[in-house]
Amino acid sequence: MTKNFRYAILSTVLLSVVSQVNAELIGLDDQELGNVDGEGIGFILEDFAFEAGADVANGNRLDISGIKNKNGQDVVLSVSQFYVAGAGSNRGANVIGNPVNLGRLLYPYNLELVDGDTIGIADKAVFEYSAPQRNTGLLSGTDSMLVLATENRTERRFPNQPQSTGQRVDRVTGIDTSVLNSRASERADFGIRYDLEVAGARAQSLEGHAEGFAIDGSYVRLWGENNEMVGNLALKAFASELTFYACDSAGNNCGQDVRFQNFVLENELGWGEKQPVTFEVDSSGNFTIEVGRLSSACADLNSSGGCSLGSAGYSDFYNNGPRADIHIGNVSVGGSDFGSATISNMQIQYLRATSRDL
Repeated sequence: MTKNFRYAILSTVLLSVVSQVNAELIGLDDQELGNVDGEGIGFILEDFAFEAGADVANGNRLDISGIKNKNGQDVVLSVSQFYVAGAGSNRGANVIGNPVNLGRLLYPYNLELVDGDTIGIADKAVFEYSAPQRNTGLLSGTDSMLVLATENRTERRFPNQPQSTGQRVDRVTGIDTSVLNSRASERADFGIRYDLEVAGARAQSLEGHAEGFAIDGSYVRLWGENNEMVGNLALKAFASELTFYACDSAGNNCGQDVRFQNFVLENELGWGEKQPVTFEVDSSGNFTIEVGRLSSACADLNSSGGCSLGSAGYSDFYNNGPRADIHIGNVSVGGSDFGSATISNMQIQYLRATSRDL
């Protein structure tokens, strides 16, 4: 079921793109080919708007079937709308004729092979798919959007382990959008609607919408290691607003909105070759992602199977290793504000996540 769903989405996207693109392939002679330097491909989408599944009455939707609830009833999850548009999309009501530019010539989306020596992966050619790069923030001094107040602390970051000294986040004092190369006109609105059908009866619809969305600085890096595909991931996202709510089977009588304003996610998985991320699919078709132990800093394992890091290894990882920061400027439910929420300095020493059949 999962693989068929992926292929269905891929086919839909490819058909949509092919139907709107006119291009001409031109042959290159030996001299022209000799000038190709292998730096990769950059691409942008200008005046781009996409909408799928809006005509639900005529069956234009993607159905995910083969699911049963705890009572043994058939459950069908339908993607009845998906859209990408410019600002002012009004939750998918204003899509066609309201395009957005995704990337620009100076800051495109990229597919390329990267010299691993420059990114902490020695003697490897690394495949990289990346979003437009980030600036250095004017306020924060880094490529993070979060302006942080920090303090220097010495503490144990794990029970019974050596102490480590370093800068720790105290609070978020602001959001610095100057790190984004995507201008306001290049930050898309997008949304998706799921319809839930139980035992042949449409029961409920769930909707999610994003405004002013950008993923500058995100990337996927992949390379081969010991007959496995490993990699590093970075997801750095900003949305001026995220909205979620549920409605009845006709898409009416919707419940209260859950809104996240000024949403920032800056998350990295993997730390070069020191802590690669492994991707696997087993014989049953289930997918596994594993963030490995810190191979360069882990001299041996402790009695519980964890990594015994020396103080130098701890300091290097906690000061320079990957981390996750999540900030929401304001959380509101049904028009009632609950203020900001922040998760900062979250780091992963080891993680294994596996999908399961429903």
